[in-house]
Amino acid sequence: MGMSINELDRGQLLQLLENSGFGIVITDGRRILSHNKAFVDITGYGQNGRKAVCVSDYLSPRTKTTFFRSIRNIEESLAHDQTVRSSDKKLSVEIINPRGEYIDMQLFISHLQSGDDAGWIVQLVSPPPAESCEEKEESLQKMVKLKDYLLNISQSLVRLDNIQNFYSLVLEAAEKTINRADYSSILRLSEDGVFVPVAFRGYRWDDMDSFELPKEKSFSWLKLGRLLNQTIVVGDVRELVPEEEILYEVEGYEVKSTLQTPIYLKDELFGILAIDSSSLNAFTDDDFNNVEYLRTQIQIALENQILYNRMLHKNRHDELTGVISRGAFEEQVSQFLRGRHYYESCCIIMMDLNDLKTVNDVWGHAAGDQMLVQFTGVLQKHMRGTDLFARLGGDEFAICFFSSQSAQFIERLAEIQQYFIDYPMSFDDRSVSCYFSYGI
Repeated sequence: MGMSINELDRGQLLQLLENSGFGIVITDGRRILSHNKAFVDITGYGQNGRKAVCVSDYLSPRTKTTFFRSIRNIEESLAHDQTVRSSDKKLSVEIINPRGEYIDMQLFISHLQSGDDAGWIVQLVSPPPAESCEEKEESLQKMVKLKDYLLNISQSLVRLDNIQNFYSLVLEAAEKTINRADYSSILRLSEDGVFVPVAFRGYRWDDMDSFELPKEKSFSWLKLGRLLNQTIVVGDVRELVPEEEILYEVEGYEVKSTLQTPIYLKDELFGILAIDSSSLNAFTDDDFNNVEYLRTQIQIALENQILYNRMLHKNRHDELTGVISRGAFEEQVSQFLRGRHYYESCCIIMMDLNDLKTVNDVWGHAAGDQMLVQFTGVLQKHMRGTDLFARLGGDEFAICFFSSQSAQFIERLAEIQQYFIDYPMSFDDRSVSCYFSYGI
């Protein structure tokens, strides 16, 4: 990348951070471009002839490899608009000071964008006090509980008739593993670029029923300056939204901090999972990691459900025409006959498409397929939503009209036949009508 990061922007940034107790350096990934005084104190950079060209020159051999791997991982995540893993942004490292001593530090990596150029801000921070056994046990129990919830969700997903039940299970899992979660919601991004709630807990139905949030007003957009592409934590939402504005345009809710993560399906943003709290700085690193884990599992589960539904649809539908297959037709008619009342009836029409073999022989099977597709398309337009239409195989079709008189269908079939006469198909400048035979 070289030394092309804008000098003025870098200078302004360092002026703001110069008094920080953290060691801060700006790098292009290889070269040290700028640094503050605390970085000199920690590493001895520039003292007694001690020099280097890269931050990694002050890292122990063991952590040097980790540093470069994290840089590559962050670059790949940003290139694909994916959430940067916290393990790549926050590293435990060993610094070699001028006396050759190894010092345990924490290293934070942030991406710096300036116009068309990019670089990195690296912070060196003394590690926090060691976590107590009780805190470690609590973190472990939270993760175990979350995994148990997600296991139940994954196992029950394919059995859910209503996707709303799945969303409710997700929010329940999130709330029970995040202590200070007062409100939660799953907001789906519509085609108009507006987030709409598909599930929520803590909020009232009357308030959320007509709620819409333009993506430009979402916390993620306000914090990142772009559409949500990584998990965010906002300790005080007043940093993003003025106090006089009603948060989310929903009155009566005191939301002071939020934890939000994106849900992507096939590289497209599906929506966001939002966990809100009425307390300031409510969310911990454990909460962040749990939500990251939850997001990954949600995406896997939803993609598996989509795949399952596609396979189910394919097994129950004719691939060429899109109407249901023979097995699905027989199953649904049988269900009606078993559960019908004495006054309910149905009428079944068996149909054959005439001259399909001739079309296949003269103009080829592609023309025959075109004839089948047009035939089914016209019939579907002339049927009601309650009618059942299936391809039994080859040129054989069936229609089940529920709770009606057969005389009505004879009239409708005559209208359909007349349509094919008035609008024949053309093959090599020759017109061919889709004649069909049927029995009731």
